Amino acid sequence: MALTRRGVAHLLLVATLGVGFASTQAGSSVAADDPEAFVAAIYQRYENGGEGVPLDDAGTVRALFEPRLAELIVADSDEAAALGDVSKLDGDPFIDAQDWDITELLVSVEATTPDRADGTITFKNFGEPKLIEMRLVRLDEGWRIRDILWPERSLRGLYTH
Repeated sequence: MALTRRGVAHLLLVATLGVGFASTQAGSSVAADDPEAFVAAIYQRYENGGEGVPLDDAGTVRALFEPRLAELIVADSDEAAALGDVSKLDGDPFIDAQDWDITELLVSVEATTPDRADGTITFKNFGEPKLIEMRLVRLDEGWRIRDILWPERSLRGLYTH
């Protein structure tokens, strides 16, 4: 079986999630314990011509998003695939675009409670300033994304409105 560039990128992402985000028997990883490290690990995959974070695998989606939002994303993707259509999510939710050339990336995350945090991500995409906000929740498995907010809409709103 030959691996495509996207296939290799997917394998690397799964390996990163397994090592960087998952809890181990010896204790939680840094990214699982630290919401800022969790978010930074996502965005590092976009810098320097990186492959980003493909959300075409249910396991990846579940490793990043809280269960209700993950299931909305997976169900929409499965339904669109069955119909031969595109899903509601027609771009990359982490950068609010389909293509990228990310520079000047800054990630800031502040805990609002012990189990909730808000992230602010700023960067330039092809020279255009971007602002993404992220709402996080801590689960037994570690930090997960509760919502992503773009200037005029949100990821959760895409599926619930």
